[in-house]
Amino acid sequence: MVKAVIDIGSNSIKMRIARVESGRVHVIRDETEVVRLGRGMSSTGLLSKESMILSCAAVSRMVRKASHCGAEIFIAGTMALRTARNASDFVNMVRESCGHEVHIFSGNDEARYSWLGAVDGLGLDGNAVMFDTGGGSTEFVAGTGGEMKRAVSVPVGAVNLSERFFPAVNEPVRKSACDEAISFVRNMLLDGGIDAFKSSEFQVIGVGGGVVAMAGVKNACENFVPSRLHGSILTQKDIVRQIRLYSSLTLKERENIIGLPKSRADVILGSACIVFAALRLLNAPSCIVSINGLRHGLLLGGV
Repeated sequence: MVKAVIDIGSNSIKMRIARVESGRVHVIRDETEVVRLGRGMSSTGLLSKESMILSCAAVSRMVRKASHCGAEIFIAGTMALRTARNASDFVNMVRESCGHEVHIFSGNDEARYSWLGAVDGLGLDGNAVMFDTGGGSTEFVAGTGGEMKRAVSVPVGAVNLSERFFPAVNEPVRKSACDEAISFVRNMLLDGGIDAFKSSEFQVIGVGGGVVAMAGVKNACENFVPSRLHGSILTQKDIVRQIRLYSSLTLKERENIIGLPKSRADVILGSACIVFAALRLLNAPSCIVSINGLRHGLLLGGV
């Protein structure tokens, strides 16, 4: 059976079309549109009319492509739609535009399916911790032998962190602003109980567009192909170097970094600060990059 999962996030809208056979996902098509549905939400608590129109148009385009492939379509909503006071307006807009319902996931359900997708094919046989950095939240899951044991969703992501600490785009970012952002993330993670995820021996898996983009920068990928970055390693030292790089440049200059998709140039510093704070708090020297997350997990979970 051919299935398509469309993931509506705070920063981007992603679609994976795949053939699911005997518990295996054979990907047919993957695509992402960065439309910033959650832009400005941190100050207003509302989705803007402009971002809703742009996001609905992106969803409609993806629905048409999935229908053309004969796929059964499932649409998932995450942090922005969990928290926006006018989320129902967007859900109604999508229903009227393309005739499909948006299923809004709780933080724990999002974490559970992200874990299911992230660990697929990695052959984990011991303790592991996964974090999935999004535009509006970061999910953490701990498990053993591929089985999930505990999940937490923390309401800090690349978009809301960038809006709070890095609003200027025409000048480099002060080191003090980066330090403040990392300290803020650390406190948010501590409040979420992430320090309890520490274990004496465990692997750490990083999921999300920001993590994959940082792997692309580390490997200086001339052509950004996420599948080639699956299983690559990001160390704390890699992330520190990238924080220094991004903060030293204006937005326009960041757009020319080899391996970094231009659409992520304005939020990549926020992503890097979250990943660094997470690894420091977990006392982990590095993480394994997985390109599989929520969409892959939903396909495996039989939606």
